[in-house]
Amino acid sequence: MNTIGKRIRFARKSNNLSLTDVNALTGLSTGNLSELENDKFSPSANALIALKKVLNVSIDWILTGNDSNNNSTTICEQQSLYLSDKEKELIELYRTIPKENQRDLLGYLNVISVVEKKNT
Repeated sequence: MNTIGKRIRFARKSNNLSLTDVNALTGLSTGNLSELENDKFSPSANALIALKKVLNVSIDWILTGNDSNNNSTTICEQQSLYLSDKEKELIELYRTIPKENQRDLLGYLNVISVVEKKNT
């Protein structure tokens, strides 16, 4: 993720938000959001502040890919550091399913976890 737009898209998808969701939460139009994600222009100060709050990332990270609160380690690197390829695949698949199905999946995983704990 070497551009502002790619980082915004990554953070939006990481939060399982659509462009319409971000529009509703920030007031930024879906057209402008799409153009931001496609690096047609850079975000304004007001857009950065709104995106920071909604996407749960720092403005530093949006602009540079580095999080000043974390010794310049990128958010992507932090996540990759602790995730196996299978875990990354699971997360990517999880993000593609509707929220109701996500709740069902989490419930199923919790049940399996409890059963496994009882069997050990």
